[in-house]
Amino acid sequence: MPNTPHKKLKAALKRGYRKNQSARYPLEKSPLWKLTSLHVLARLLRVEPDSLKKLAGSPVYNRFVEQPGTEKARDIQEPVGSTMRLHYRMARLLDSIQRPAFLHSATRRRSNVSNAERHRSSGPTHVIVKTDIRKFYEHTTYSHVKAFFHTDLGWPLDLARMLASACTVDGHLPTGSCLSPLLSYFVHKRLFAGIEQLCVEQGVTMTLYVDDITLSGARASKALLHEIKGRIRRRNLETHKDKYIAPGTVGLVTGIAIDGDKLRLRNKQHQSIVKMIDAVAAGDKAQADSLKGKLAAASVVEPAAAERLAVRLERCLATSSTEQ
Repeated sequence: MPNTPHKKLKAALKRGYRKNQSARYPLEKSPLWKLTSLHVLARLLRVEPDSLKKLAGSPVYNRFVEQPGTEKARDIQEPVGSTMRLHYRMARLLDSIQRPAFLHSATRRRSNVSNAERHRSSGPTHVIVKTDIRKFYEHTTYSHVKAFFHTDLGWPLDLARMLASACTVDGHLPTGSCLSPLLSYFVHKRLFAGIEQLCVEQGVTMTLYVDDITLSGARASKALLHEIKGRIRRRNLETHKDKYIAPGTVGLVTGIAIDGDKLRLRNKQHQSIVKMIDAVAAGDKAQADSLKGKLAAASVVEPAAAERLAVRLERCLATSSTEQ
């Protein structure tokens, strides 16, 4: 697992990233646009040109398995040291570029909740259809990334190859990098723009949250989803977890339950908070901070339910105090 110096550096870089002035200008106004000089690129990334060349030749990653021994086990490649610094700097440069309204991940003031909000029911014929891109980062390849730098940004091929090497591991985007959520969108920007345009023509709402594509409206259909999945396959990506949510039924979108025109907490999320409240009331103060965060998150989705849970916590604490 990461050591203490690594954690401190990561925390410092995260703080700097959060202070970034997000989504300020169009792609064509970015300092990355039509970049032709190694020295200019190195200056933007705040490294020496020779250091950038060296890093691109051998980026360093910490590798581990997340949730080992479970169905959710996942190989993680997390950049460390100078590789992590470069990824954070590149993420800040991309974060300053405007993104479309349909994108709800890796964008300030947007979230899984704002993503779900776009798909609340607008009538009795409202349908929700969704799919996920399977192993999105692993299937976003070095070639994809290189093509983005070379074709979309207009870089010389040697610079595109160099930075693509610095931003990938084992031939694909790293699963544990701060850069991957944004870079994966920009790499496939044209694909997603084409999907959104198709949906606009059909009068269907489309959103994207990392690898989660959701469609809704009276004309959202399996046939439309089938056409979209074909476009995704032609990009050498795969989809799975297709879901059709019929009118009048409760469905999950990016972890949020949609019940007609209302957002609800998932039963699993509600039960988890109740269990934590009982544990804190019984004297397990270690969970108090996590509980505050969960209640705050719950209040964004379903304020009334979050308030009831907060009242339950107060009662449990009062009872515990009286018994002592």
